[in-house]
Amino acid sequence: MSAEQVYRDYNAAENDHDLARAAALVTPDLTVEVNGRPAIGSAEEDARANAELLSCYPDYHRDIIEIVSTGERAAVRWRMSGTPVAEVADTLGVLDLHGCSVIEVIDGRIATASLYFDRGVLDALLGRVAQSS
Repeated sequence: MSAEQVYRDYNAAENDHDLARAAALVTPDLTVEVNGRPAIGSAEEDARANAELLSCYPDYHRDIIEIVSTGERAAVRWRMSGTPVAEVADTLGVLDLHGCSVIEVIDGRIATASLYFDRGVLDALLGRVAQSS
């Protein structure tokens, strides 16, 4: 399966809020960097981050704007959106974030991802994930 298709499947699973299906599309030792800094170091941590994202933004959705793919790598431009639940609205605010992910796929699953976006928007959310670990 191409890197583009794996990302499209992962994105669809997140948009369907199907965390089990999303988890099946990443390697157990998944590594994710955000703006060049380590952010997530396992599939388990990715699942916790996704669960926290969906609990804070129950209407979360990510649109794929463009994908450039070659072999096991893909670069994806995307836009995330969502409305926060009342409990976190003052802290997190409305999610309207444009960014880019560069992924590598090994054996049909995402093994590495490098995300680039304005960090301020998701710092509070990632901080909540770190606190729950």
